[in-house]
Amino acid sequence: MAHLHIAQIEYLSQDLIEHVKNANNLIMRSKHELARIQQIAIMFLTVLEELEKDTEHEQQYI
Repeated sequence: MAHLHIAQIEYLSQDLIEHVKNANNLIMRSKHELARIQQIAIMFLTVLEELEKDTEHEQQYI
């Protein structure tokens, strides 16, 4: 009976390792996606500020 328990522990250990690896991969992917979101948000705000400056500049000549 002990052999069965050992086999179950080995199987569950391997299954657990695979799930931890998958979770780690998802975390790394999420970090990458969040960094990309941050970059895009910064670019978006920069362009928005430029648009506001251009709009203010154009309104001065109206």
